[in-house]
Amino acid sequence: MSRFGKILDIDLSTGKIEQEKLSESKIRQSLGGFGYNVETLYRRIEPGIDPFDPDNVLVISRGLLTGSVAPSSSRIHINALSPLSGLIGSSNVGGYIGFRMYSLGIHSIIITGRAAQPVYLYLRPEGVEVNDARHLWGLDNRDTEERLNQDIGSENIDMLTTGPAGEKGVLYACIMAGWDHAAGRTGLGALMGAKNLKAIVLQAEPKKETMNSEQADVIRQYVGRMKDSVSRHRDYSTYGSSGDILETNRMGMLGTRNYQEYQIDNVEQIDGRQLNQFVKKKRKCHRCPIHCKAEIELKGDRYKGFKGGRPEYETIIDLGSLCGLTDPEALIYLSNLCNMLGMDTISTGSVIAFAMELFQRGILTPDDTGGIELIWGDAQAMEALIRQIAQRQGLGDVLARGVKRAAQIIGRGAEKYAYHVKGVELYGGDPRGMMGVALAYAVSMRGGDFTSVYPVPEFRYTAEQAEQEFGTRDVVDFTATSGKGAMVKKCMIVSSIIDSLGLCKVPALSIIGDFSLEMEARLIQSITGLDISPEGLYSIGERIVHMEKIFNIRQGGDPDDDSLPELFLQSPIEKGPIQGRKVNLAPMVQEFYQSMGWDEHGRPTQSILQKFDLSP
Repeated sequence: MSRFGKILDIDLSTGKIEQEKLSESKIRQSLGGFGYNVETLYRRIEPGIDPFDPDNVLVISRGLLTGSVAPSSSRIHINALSPLSGLIGSSNVGGYIGFRMYSLGIHSIIITGRAAQPVYLYLRPEGVEVNDARHLWGLDNRDTEERLNQDIGSENIDMLTTGPAGEKGVLYACIMAGWDHAAGRTGLGALMGAKNLKAIVLQAEPKKETMNSEQADVIRQYVGRMKDSVSRHRDYSTYGSSGDILETNRMGMLGTRNYQEYQIDNVEQIDGRQLNQFVKKKRKCHRCPIHCKAEIELKGDRYKGFKGGRPEYETIIDLGSLCGLTDPEALIYLSNLCNMLGMDTISTGSVIAFAMELFQRGILTPDDTGGIELIWGDAQAMEALIRQIAQRQGLGDVLARGVKRAAQIIGRGAEKYAYHVKGVELYGGDPRGMMGVALAYAVSMRGGDFTSVYPVPEFRYTAEQAEQEFGTRDVVDFTATSGKGAMVKKCMIVSSIIDSLGLCKVPALSIIGDFSLEMEARLIQSITGLDISPEGLYSIGERIVHMEKIFNIRQGGDPDDDSLPELFLQSPIEKGPIQGRKVNLAPMVQEFYQSMGWDEHGRPTQSILQKFDLSP
């Protein structure tokens, strides 16, 4: 067996299963995880296919370090042509799936075709089985997991599942890895549903690993740097990312009532400090020293005894303030309901907020909603709409397509209130507050997104750090546009490397905040024996990002895609701490293109294609 693992290639149409070893040369080219997936899509998906075509490739890979002794090495990456955007679909998820893949000696699972009836994949040391899943079809993710645990009867399993939303083809359906680990954003759960693939089950005894003295020293230093960031380490360990809500509201950047407002009353009710009262048990991913996940139990009459996971920052905004909801128990319940049904919480909150604004403005009426009064903050109305969406019933059938398509169907001026980039709904932080974050939203390859770029230097670096690294202090001036293109370029490339290694960005980039790749290079050398310099890692990341861009262009991506909704470009924030701000995007996009070595239309130049061996 290759020391980097094997690649399973599974055709659901024929039942044919092939495998090959992952070579060192491929690792040096794309590392693993995200990089390997992008390379696979780049080589195997033809231009112009429909995302629901059986030839669409669903590829699931662990990172180069996933499952190893490296700290926070839990992450897997899942990619395909996105049902939601028609461009690159990309999701990253933690938990223990990657550790099971590592224990089975699997690096990647490549899935093509479409099964004739619902199936699940069962991967274990003895091999791979394609099993009947008709008895699972229609079950939510929790019930699917419970039933498979009963059927298989082993403690050493983890699984990826798709829920009713994925089965019904909700375009932002996610893939779940347990109760509250979601591979979301770009609709890959819908692709599983289209392939009649209900679940992927991995069974393996934990692979025991020991550390030598060199590894122990590098790991000690890496964890030490997390703990050196005392306040961030403490806050993420205590509240997860949910503890950032108060600060975003204070800054006047908390998307509220579909971006009609920028702060919300009673915000403290949905901040992590308040949610902490419901925490029953802290949770962690493989080898994570942060423990940012938490199991909760609700207390109030309506939801009394309900158990689930604590929602993350983006979910709290999109299902919370963006919909005018500040009831913490309702927010927690609705977040977990989305997970059970298999719907991305960010997109779900966005489409509900969109529908609520249309109802407020009279564009939608009770005749359109089936009698549901879509009033801001009404949790029962939100729940009813979530269930409609998951089952593709009534207005839910329209909203299941995402805000871009829903607005086109509804018409009557609805497009003005549909906030997305590349067809993917924005996460709810108002981009008018920070120009670098706004640029990241616009140029993100997978659509309106922060986490695939991670532009934290804008609000984390000192002015001195910014000047030393990017040549200008403007990087940390939220209102400035200069320097933001170079900053976003570096963040996007480093983000692609972290995802290719299978490390979690919370400790690496949110807590430590180091974009030099020096510690990552040391981890790679001590754990795998591969000697790749920080500069070498950065070059691999550049190649990955160029491939992503070329892939999107092949699939019909347009320069106009790298933009933001008109609201953020034309309408200044009307009140609050950042009153008067709007986004001056065009110069930042051009600086980003120039930094990447692309032409003015965002296309990689011939010299870039030659340098990274990406010529047709």
